[in-house]
Amino acid sequence: MGIKTLFIGLLLLLGVGCNQSTQQKEEQHDEPDTMSKKIDQDTETPFVYVPTDALWEYRFDTTTNNFKPVKLRKVQADTLTAERIEKMINHTWPNVQVKYIETFGDTVYLEIPESTVLTQQMGTAGAQQFMVSTTYSFTELPNVRYVAFGFEEGDHAVPGVYHRGSWDRR
Repeated sequence: MGIKTLFIGLLLLLGVGCNQSTQQKEEQHDEPDTMSKKIDQDTETPFVYVPTDALWEYRFDTTTNNFKPVKLRKVQADTLTAERIEKMINHTWPNVQVKYIETFGDTVYLEIPESTVLTQQMGTAGAQQFMVSTTYSFTELPNVRYVAFGFEEGDHAVPGVYHRGSWDRR
């Protein structure tokens, strides 16, 4: 009876030991996953584009081998306001937030308080896509022909006054 009891005791110890070892491995495995997810989020690409609300997009046309503005949907001009377009732009480009300042004459004035993503992290093409789509969206407003962007200049984007013809390549 002593050998049986000893054998059963050893099996129980091994089972408990293996179970604890497995639990420890699972816990240890969870930590790196959590860390890698955090690292992935931190190094996530700054070019985030959510087109669900977008009015305009700057697309590459394979026929002409050139980028061109493309209207994504029709909107009744009388339903648009600068504040509504501001919300659309900020939803479409969550990493580059514009702040509508005012409309004076035929010009909308915008500010981008945190412009680092636009000017330093999206690349020239990403910054251009943002600038074109934002300009075209705000010039959907009646009597608006120009968009004045105020932000700190960087490698990929320059503040200034833009209109729909600012990106014509001739």
